[in-house]
Amino acid sequence: MSTEVPTVDILLCIALKEEFDAAIQVLGTSFKPKELADVALTGFFGSVPSSVLGKDFQVAVFPSGKMGNTRSANVTSTLIEKLRPADVVVLGIAGSLTNDLEPGDVFIPDSVNEYLANASTKGEDGVWTFETSGNHFQTSVRLLNRFQLFAHTQKDIHSQWQAETKDLWKKLIQEPIRKAMSAAGLEIRGECKFYAGDDRKLASGPAVGKGKAFLEWLTREVDRKVAAMEMESAGVYDAAIIRTPAPRTIAIRGISDYADARKEKIEASAKGFFRELAAKNALSLLIRGIDAGLFGPDPTSSLDLVVSSQVMLPESRVKSVLVIGGITDETTDQEAELPRLHNASLKVGRILANAGAQLVICSPFPDSADYYAAMGYAEGKGRGIVHLHSPTHEKVTEKRRLLINTLGREGLLIQEWDYPGPENDDKESWAQAWLLAQLQALEKADVVVALGGKVSKTANTLLHLAELKGLPIVPFSFLGGAAKRAFDRRDWKRLNPGFDSSVLGRDDGVDGVVEIANRLVIDRVARAYQKEQTPRSVFVSYAHKDVEMADGLIKSLKNSGLEVFTGDNEIRTDQMAPASIEQALIKSDLCAILWSQNYAVSPWCNDELSLASERHSNGQMAIWLFNLDDSMIVPMQARKLPVVSVKSPVAIERVAGELLSNYLHEH
Repeated sequence: MSTEVPTVDILLCIALKEEFDAAIQVLGTSFKPKELADVALTGFFGSVPSSVLGKDFQVAVFPSGKMGNTRSANVTSTLIEKLRPADVVVLGIAGSLTNDLEPGDVFIPDSVNEYLANASTKGEDGVWTFETSGNHFQTSVRLLNRFQLFAHTQKDIHSQWQAETKDLWKKLIQEPIRKAMSAAGLEIRGECKFYAGDDRKLASGPAVGKGKAFLEWLTREVDRKVAAMEMESAGVYDAAIIRTPAPRTIAIRGISDYADARKEKIEASAKGFFRELAAKNALSLLIRGIDAGLFGPDPTSSLDLVVSSQVMLPESRVKSVLVIGGITDETTDQEAELPRLHNASLKVGRILANAGAQLVICSPFPDSADYYAAMGYAEGKGRGIVHLHSPTHEKVTEKRRLLINTLGREGLLIQEWDYPGPENDDKESWAQAWLLAQLQALEKADVVVALGGKVSKTANTLLHLAELKGLPIVPFSFLGGAAKRAFDRRDWKRLNPGFDSSVLGRDDGVDGVVEIANRLVIDRVARAYQKEQTPRSVFVSYAHKDVEMADGLIKSLKNSGLEVFTGDNEIRTDQMAPASIEQALIKSDLCAILWSQNYAVSPWCNDELSLASERHSNGQMAIWLFNLDDSMIVPMQARKLPVVSVKSPVAIERVAGELLSNYLHEH
């Protein structure tokens, strides 16, 4: 069995063995198994032709081996890192929550609701229920749009899929099964239909739906728009969305039964044949979609062409930026204040998107800086991610839906984060609900950008908390308010020597928001080195698969006259490896950590990180923490460190040079 992993266009994630067996039957023997070298996973690799595009799409099919979002997230994250697919498809069966989705139908959701994520329990005297605060993941807008119009853009190929579903129905759901179902009171229309989007959601969680009470709770109290339920898609979407850029992601689920009391009747009558029909119909739709060119690349926009012809835009050195603010009623020309806020917020959002940073916001209401920053972000180039944190309440949900519909464009992923709404519909309850959402948003941010904001509102509190956390804050002071107070509190000359902070007092200062944020991040990292002289030796900690990035950094450091140590080079034949590495770290003034998903799974790297963190906490060593792929930093001691986001050897060399220049300037 070959272990060489080929390039892949589409990663196909399947959970259950019976779903995988049905998929391989449809795909045929041309799909060959390949084991991955360093994880216990085997995929089946092959190609699916597209007659419309005149090319073959390379497809990898991986069964996760277990149900559940935790398993699917872990497997998908590993596979995305190794295969780098353009598209991720999670395919399998689901239970219907509505009468119009019948067994044999195929469903592509508008979004996936991980309904029990962040849930808490409430109740007393033996009566309790869940108070949900689920995660919402959006299906790729481009892929969803193409499948919605499949019957109109490629009528012949769509008709072929319909014919395949009819033939399969006749083959699997034969007369004895139909009679048994009729006797059980089950009436199925006898033909398969396809449903895509239309604001229908897929519920994804740890429970199997079999009862009426659970169904009513899910559709009435949790989310009335969920149309089907299963147990894996949220994990796949979550693993994909964290990537920068993120692969396009779509769920294709065949309806195998109803998620209520009818489930057992169908299983007793059909003996698993509807499960086979649902899985094969879903895979048939995928194959016909590939044939029809639905998985072709995104069209190049005019904005992409303009940007590519310009001078290189600044690249963000932070993963995520929280934008907060609003009107202040403090400016001399109050009639112009709101237009100025909107214009500045639009610019900030657009610039952040073009620089590759993720946007974190809370308010979907058009009187906030958040709203217009999101509007500007949607105008940016390429792919991006907006994290929207807000309380759960019908007033907020409707505004959020309208904002998301307005923002929708291909490549823009909107991650919804839900939190408990106000207990009472009064001012104090609303203030507490919004503050909770904003505090959680602050936890997700690497930098805060402030525009105005009333001092009496939560923006002022958030900025104080950000200061306590040591987060870089870019407070544009020209509108006054909470942002102006934050600007005035900072000792700019001492903390950011050489930086002309007056730019923050001008409307056009927002044009440099990325450069300013980058500068504050670099200054924050440099301040962590408290010794009176420039560092002379650096230990570079990296995973072997990130050697290209490490080589660029090592070369830059050596050219600057520093002595450089790495784990591999310091291991001695007369000494155990951990002792050799510890001695090299002790000899170093600095440790440069190149964090990535590869780093996260390496025990050697984690040992180096632990040793460096211990010396750092004792004031014996500074740490430069570079995030190479914007993956989540797991170790608790590392999460407290300032992080610099870099995506290329050139970027990491440039950042290292700026950090060293900062030290020289100080000493």
